[in-house]
Amino acid sequence: MLKRFTLAAGLLTLTAVAFAQNEDRGNFSAGLETNTTYYFDDQKTGAMAPEGRMGSNNYLKMDYTWNGFSAGLQLEGYLPPLLGYFSGIGVQAEMFSRYDIYAGYSGHGWDIRLGSLYEQFGSGLLFRTYEDRTLGINNALQGVRVGYTFGDFLTVKALYGRVRDIKEYTGNFVSGADLSLSISRAAKWDSFDWTVEGSVLDKYESAVEGISPHTLGYSARMALGYAGFRLSGEYMNRKSDPGFYNQSDTTNSEAIQVDFGYTGNGFGALLTFRKLHNPFLQGSREWNDMYTYINYVPALTQQHTYSLATLNPYTSQNRELGGQADLYYNFRRGTAMGGKKGMKVHANFSTYYGGIYDYYTGGYGADELLFRDLTVDVERWFGSDFKMILFYSWQTFNPKTTGKGTELWNSHTVVADLTYKFDRKNSLRLELQHLATKQDHKNWAAALLEYSFAPRWSVSIQDMWNYGDTKTHYINGSVSYSYSKVRAQLNFGRFKEGYQCSGGVCRVTPAYTGVNLSLIVAL
Repeated sequence: MLKRFTLAAGLLTLTAVAFAQNEDRGNFSAGLETNTTYYFDDQKTGAMAPEGRMGSNNYLKMDYTWNGFSAGLQLEGYLPPLLGYFSGIGVQAEMFSRYDIYAGYSGHGWDIRLGSLYEQFGSGLLFRTYEDRTLGINNALQGVRVGYTFGDFLTVKALYGRVRDIKEYTGNFVSGADLSLSISRAAKWDSFDWTVEGSVLDKYESAVEGISPHTLGYSARMALGYAGFRLSGEYMNRKSDPGFYNQSDTTNSEAIQVDFGYTGNGFGALLTFRKLHNPFLQGSREWNDMYTYINYVPALTQQHTYSLATLNPYTSQNRELGGQADLYYNFRRGTAMGGKKGMKVHANFSTYYGGIYDYYTGGYGADELLFRDLTVDVERWFGSDFKMILFYSWQTFNPKTTGKGTELWNSHTVVADLTYKFDRKNSLRLELQHLATKQDHKNWAAALLEYSFAPRWSVSIQDMWNYGDTKTHYINGSVSYSYSKVRAQLNFGRFKEGYQCSGGVCRVTPAYTGVNLSLIVAL
């Protein structure tokens, strides 16, 4: 398998270079990405190296376009996968490879694609297929999609394809259609925006006794915009699809989401409300894994980047009611508050309630607090050389959502993120964090020091210290290099068990100690 992947990668790379040198034949692009880790045993954290001590995720993507026609191929080789991908904590999945191939045409209003399909209806509550390498998600359909745009105001599209599990395509099928109509463009309104959309979807899966082979659903959406204000809403309803992944829930899936936003005069606000009831849709009723969902139900909370604020992120639940408020204000340059470069102030509040499934009783409990987060951060430059970001987050996390306890966890996280620019190319960044809590593993402290030699080199070292319970240090460092279309990064040290999140979806990652090489090459 490794030899086949390597040979195919080499041949396709040579082909890409040859075609790229001849513009008369169209445009050929390619990208190669590899992420490889060598693991060590670590008695302090209990991390165990897998057999062979290696994990390697590899991707080769190639695309060709010419006069509206396009074709592409992606090869993926997991040789074997990195720990935490496609398996449980501390368990390494078996080596495997897979590929995606497509061909299409776009022009004269038409958008046609055959092969691997990535598509999203609305916000994705009804249907979404996409790729996210950070999470290991690639749930492409294999089939056909046909779309047509009338003028600039009406777009219709339909698709049909086979559902994919992690390694290969299955005998389950999805068919659907989507319509988007801009009433304001059709009526030639300049200052007012009004869009209505609708989708239908059906998943076909071989029938078992008492369960229909068809899972039919629909989504209705509308958006209004005027002078910086925007109001949008979506309603999704789908027939029951009882299976292993939703505890054989026989009730219909339902979701309501409403967003209200405003931007203007340096101020921005977004208010979101969402209600979920059995919203998730698996490609097969027997699967129970994030990699094989064919819709998109992310957590609508603040997506933190600081490590201590992400120790216990929220993930969307089967029964959920809540929302969030996002507020921004930019103090203008030259004012007393804004200084020379301005000052950004941001606040976010999110809270969700719902019932949690009890595996002992086989039912949902009474509604209770699932998650709450209040975040405030301020970013300001002092002169042209020194930037300071101050961050605070107060989180309440219900460990019942992950089966880790019964009493609410409350934490307070503060961060000072300081950057000093010596000149246009050299800068030093110091990040100091502290998390205080009486639950879970109690108090944490973290520090990171990073030096950048723009635009090519960057080196950093950091430590996360659980001084409140285990007394464990998680020390690691990194070196990265970028040149033209090549980026390489080497990470080494000890990494704690936790979550890797992207776009509100999170993957559990095991603790490990080792050396990781990440390489991205674009052609």
